[in-house]
Amino acid sequence: MPRRVLALTTAALACAGALAFTAAPAQAATLEIVYSPLSLGEYCAAKVNPNSTVGFFNGSLSCYRWATPNLVYVGGGSPSAACTYFNPTYVYAGYAQGGSQALICKYTV
Repeated sequence: MPRRVLALTTAALACAGALAFTAAPAQAATLEIVYSPLSLGEYCAAKVNPNSTVGFFNGSLSCYRWATPNLVYVGGGSPSAACTYFNPTYVYAGYAQGGSQALICKYTV
Protein backbone atom coordinates (compact mmCIF):
# COMPACT_ATOMS: atom_id res chain seq x y z
CA MET A 1 0.00 0.00 0.00
CA PRO A 2 2.75 2.57 0.79
CA ARG A 3 4.31 1.89 -2.62
CA ARG A 4 1.01 2.73 -4.34
CA VAL A 5 0.66 5.97 -2.40
CA LEU A 6 4.24 6.89 -3.29
CA ALA A 7 3.64 6.06 -6.98
CA LEU A 8 0.38 8.05 -7.11
CA THR A 9 1.98 11.03 -5.37
CA THR A 10 4.90 11.00 -7.81
CA ALA A 11 2.53 10.79 -10.79
CA ALA A 12 0.38 13.63 -9.43
CA LEU A 13 3.41 15.88 -8.93
CA ALA A 14 4.67 15.09 -12.44
CA CYS A 15 1.28 16.01 -13.94
CA ALA A 16 1.11 19.22 -11.92
CA GLY A 17 4.60 20.17 -13.09
CA ALA A 18 3.72 19.50 -16.72
CA LEU A 19 0.56 21.60 -16.46
CA ALA A 20 2.46 24.48 -14.86
CA PHE A 21 5.05 24.36 -17.64
CA THR A 22 2.51 24.43 -20.50
CA ALA A 23 0.42 27.19 -18.91
CA ALA A 24 3.16 29.81 -19.42
CA PRO A 25 2.06 32.33 -22.11
CA ALA A 26 4.11 32.76 -25.26
CA GLN A 27 5.70 36.17 -25.76
CA ALA A 28 4.92 37.95 -29.04
CA ALA A 29 7.76 39.29 -31.17
CA THR A 30 7.82 42.82 -32.60
CA LEU A 31 8.57 43.45 -36.26
CA GLU A 32 9.72 46.92 -37.37
CA ILE A 33 9.56 47.98 -41.01
CA VAL A 34 10.95 51.32 -42.25
CA TYR A 35 9.08 53.21 -44.99
CA SER A 36 11.00 55.89 -46.85
CA PRO A 37 9.47 59.19 -48.03
CA LEU A 38 8.99 57.66 -51.49
CA SER A 39 7.10 54.70 -50.00
CA LEU A 40 5.00 57.11 -47.99
CA GLY A 41 4.28 58.88 -51.28
CA GLU A 42 2.47 55.73 -52.43
CA TYR A 43 0.20 55.88 -49.36
CA CYS A 44 -0.33 59.62 -49.89
CA ALA A 45 -1.31 59.10 -53.53
CA ALA A 46 -3.73 56.31 -52.64
CA LYS A 47 -5.35 57.82 -49.54
CA VAL A 48 -4.69 61.57 -49.32
CA ASN A 49 -4.28 63.16 -52.76
CA PRO A 50 -3.75 61.40 -56.11
CA ASN A 51 -1.16 64.04 -57.07
CA SER A 52 1.07 63.17 -54.10
CA THR A 53 4.49 61.81 -54.87
CA VAL A 54 6.36 61.98 -51.57
CA GLY A 55 5.50 61.86 -47.86
CA PHE A 56 7.46 62.83 -44.77
CA PHE A 57 6.93 61.79 -41.17
CA ASN A 58 8.10 64.30 -38.60
CA GLY A 59 5.60 63.86 -35.77
CA SER A 60 2.81 63.84 -38.35
CA LEU A 61 2.53 62.51 -41.88
CA SER A 62 2.69 65.24 -44.54
CA CYS A 63 2.10 64.64 -48.25
CA TYR A 64 3.65 66.66 -51.08
CA ARG A 65 3.83 66.77 -54.87
CA TRP A 66 6.81 67.81 -56.95
CA ALA A 67 6.63 71.33 -58.34
CA THR A 68 9.36 73.53 -59.76
CA PRO A 69 11.42 74.51 -57.80
CA ASN A 70 9.97 73.16 -54.51
CA LEU A 71 7.56 70.63 -53.07
CA VAL A 72 3.93 71.68 -52.63
CA TYR A 73 1.96 70.49 -49.60
CA VAL A 74 -1.23 68.63 -50.63
CA GLY A 75 -2.47 67.24 -47.31
CA GLY A 76 -1.80 65.18 -44.23
CA GLY A 77 -2.28 61.54 -43.44
CA SER A 78 -2.35 59.22 -40.47
CA PRO A 79 0.84 57.32 -39.58
CA SER A 80 -1.15 54.43 -38.08
CA ALA A 81 -3.38 54.26 -41.18
CA ALA A 82 -0.26 54.21 -43.38
CA CYS A 83 1.17 51.28 -41.40
CA THR A 84 -2.11 49.41 -41.77
CA TYR A 85 -2.25 50.29 -45.49
CA PHE A 86 1.19 48.80 -46.17
CA ASN A 87 0.60 45.57 -44.21
CA PRO A 88 -3.10 44.93 -43.59
CA THR A 89 -2.53 41.33 -42.46
CA TYR A 90 -0.06 42.25 -39.68
CA VAL A 91 -1.23 43.31 -36.22
CA TYR A 92 -0.39 47.01 -35.91
CA ALA A 93 1.46 47.85 -32.66
CA GLY A 94 2.73 51.43 -33.13
CA TYR A 95 5.01 53.73 -35.08
CA ALA A 96 8.13 55.84 -34.60
CA GLN A 97 10.30 58.44 -36.34
CA GLY A 98 12.99 57.06 -38.61
CA GLY A 99 16.02 58.69 -40.19
CA SER A 100 15.52 61.12 -43.08
CA GLN A 101 11.86 61.60 -42.01
CA ALA A 102 10.99 57.97 -42.68
CA LEU A 103 8.21 56.17 -40.82
CA ILE A 104 8.95 53.06 -38.74
CA CYS A 105 5.90 50.82 -38.41
CA LYS A 106 5.79 48.31 -35.58
CA TYR A 107 3.80 45.08 -35.81
CA THR A 108 3.39 42.11 -33.48
CA VAL A 109 4.09 38.76 -35.03
